[in-house]
Amino acid sequence: MQRNIWLVTVLLLMFAGCGKQNELEQRNKELQQQLAEKDKFIEDVTSTINDIHNTIESTWAMEKGVVQQTVSNEGAKPENVAEIKQKIFDRITAMHNLLSENRKRVVALEKKLKNAGTEYAGLEKMVADLKQNIEDRDKAIADLNTRVQGLENDVQQKSQTIAEREKTIADREQTIGEKTKQLNTVYYVAGKRDDLKKKGIIADEGGFLWGLLGSTTVLASKFDDEQFQPLDKSAEDSIQVEGRIEKIIPQRDETSYIKEQSGDGRAVLKIVRPDAFWRENHLVIITD
Repeated sequence: MQRNIWLVTVLLLMFAGCGKQNELEQRNKELQQQLAEKDKFIEDVTSTINDIHNTIESTWAMEKGVVQQTVSNEGAKPENVAEIKQKIFDRITAMHNLLSENRKRVVALEKKLKNAGTEYAGLEKMVADLKQNIEDRDKAIADLNTRVQGLENDVQQKSQTIAEREKTIADREQTIGEKTKQLNTVYYVAGKRDDLKKKGIIADEGGFLWGLLGSTTVLASKFDDEQFQPLDKSAEDSIQVEGRIEKIIPQRDETSYIKEQSGDGRAVLKIVRPDAFWRENHLVIITD
């Protein structure tokens, strides 16, 4: 009887042990499944975070390209500004849409973490950083949009400034050209003595016996500039006249010129030292 009782007890303990082991095995399977699901959850969230982060980073490159395009076209011609602005706005819109789409993904991640039933401090911090990055990018794009909005005004102002600067330069060059021309312009007249006297270009000065003896021929105190021919002393170094050169008035340094006679009855006055020769701007060549 006692032996039977002991046998029954052993059997009951064996069945109880088997049940406990099965329960432990079941519990272990459930924990492993929970850990696998948790790992899968973390992996999915991390992958999404990385994808959003890479997308946000790509907008930096896009923005840099837009800034370079904006800067390079700030000096564009006014007629091209509208087309340029539209192209830039299209790129800004693409960036804005990209950020808007990823902002929705961040919101979905926040909701997913909130409903997970477990606190994931690291993931929540990463999502919060993403959210801040998107806000920063939005502000940068808004500033860029404002800058592009003013592109047309900038171009017009710069075009006006350039036009004014070019006009100033042109006016200055014209003034310099006129002054240079004025400085380089000298005047001469050639003719026989009596004709030049009648025209009031030369006169006899000094002497005695009413100027019949010892008088000096000089440039008249008052003469008509219209009687003289203009000459660019920087470009012309000789003057041809009819006949033979008798005298030049006012007198010049004799080393500053050479008188030559050609075979066709014409004479040539060669100026070899212009600075010395043209110390006076008016020249009278008396011929015979």
